[in-house]
Amino acid sequence: MSEVNNAPNAPTDESAEMFIRSNLTQRSPNAAKRAYSEMVSPSHISPVSSKRVQRLDSQNNSPVSDVSETARNATQYELVSEAASYLSKINEIVNDLGSRINVSIKSAIMDSTQRVTTIVSLLAIKSSSAETALAIAERNLLAAKLNTDKHCSQNIAANNNTKKTYAETIGLKLPKAAPSTSLETRTPLPCVVAYPTTERSAELNSASATKQALMKAIKPTDDGFQIVGMKKTANSGVVLRVTSDNQIKKLQSVEGIKSAGLRLEKPKGRRPRILVKDVPGTLEDSAFMTALYRQNIKDELPISEDNFLKSTKIVRRRMLSNGRKWIGLEIEPEIRKHLIGTKDKIFIDWATCRFVDDLEIVRCLKCQLYGHVAKFCTEKNSCCGNCAGAHDTRDCKNVNNKDFKPVCAACKRFKKPNSNHLSGSPDCPSYKARLEQLILNTVYG
Repeated sequence: MSEVNNAPNAPTDESAEMFIRSNLTQRSPNAAKRAYSEMVSPSHISPVSSKRVQRLDSQNNSPVSDVSETARNATQYELVSEAASYLSKINEIVNDLGSRINVSIKSAIMDSTQRVTTIVSLLAIKSSSAETALAIAERNLLAAKLNTDKHCSQNIAANNNTKKTYAETIGLKLPKAAPSTSLETRTPLPCVVAYPTTERSAELNSASATKQALMKAIKPTDDGFQIVGMKKTANSGVVLRVTSDNQIKKLQSVEGIKSAGLRLEKPKGRRPRILVKDVPGTLEDSAFMTALYRQNIKDELPISEDNFLKSTKIVRRRMLSNGRKWIGLEIEPEIRKHLIGTKDKIFIDWATCRFVDDLEIVRCLKCQLYGHVAKFCTEKNSCCGNCAGAHDTRDCKNVNNKDFKPVCAACKRFKKPNSNHLSGSPDCPSYKARLEQLILNTVYG
């Protein structure tokens, strides 16, 4: 019926209502007789009606074949309209309360019912044909889409087999709560660190002074340097990131850098760290280190216990309420690579301990910036971690408002496009940038 309602010549709601009203109205005896005479031809009804015998004229077509020939090429709307006209005549006959329904009228009702049934059957055939054609078209479209997706998947798989991403290369093992990063497309860029020489250290006593001297000594346009970025570091140093190793060789040959009282060094990089979880809380550090080596490394890597203990360093600990503790280790890249690649858990005495890459990013609770703690913060005023206001986070009153919207202090300060989150959120763009930079600065071997 939805197709009928959408037809261009479909009757309006007003005409449909008039049709229903007219068919529910009781007809007078004379009107019923007129309707009967219009609908029933003498050839279909025997004149001997008093004997209640009905005879169909063999020289004329049956009602079913008659309707089939005239309505075969009609539209669905035309078929429904014709069916409605026959039903209207049936209502006129049935609503005749002035006379009893005799054999002739019953015959007329049967005749009209057969016609309506034939029309509905033709409608069903037309609808079935349309649905079949639509199903075939949808099946062909789906087959074409699956074929296209298959070729795309094959191309992607071929590309992935030819070149691994940086995250796959180093085999990062992050906690489940770690945010997603762009390391699938990024790789570490070559870099070099500029420090002041001993003779100029008194004059270049800050990273800002070193940066100014470096920018005067290097002319990127004249020498064709492709410097991606500069970053201040400890000991009055400045890190320069370039696009290739050839760029670093060109920098090392610039005489202006030496005459400016600067020296270039290749950064040592950060050693990888792992965080071992579920360690028994009563286990001493020395016993932990011994168990780590003898149960997980001794028979698997060519490294002595003395060298392992000298190169491995405990950098942090965290005691939990369940009697267990976490231990953060700084280890050699080869040991980290072996543990990540061969073990799901580490054996420590009688315990089996989970472990992940330790990528802790410290955040100052005073200024809300990353990279230092409040003890070493140089900012004079506090900054709120909820609304980025000039007050301590514990004193924030805005957080209790119904229409409160958080503001990240770090993203607001560095004008990030999205700052509508709390400071320290895992989805913070500033946090993600520091996390990516930490991974890129780590030497995974």
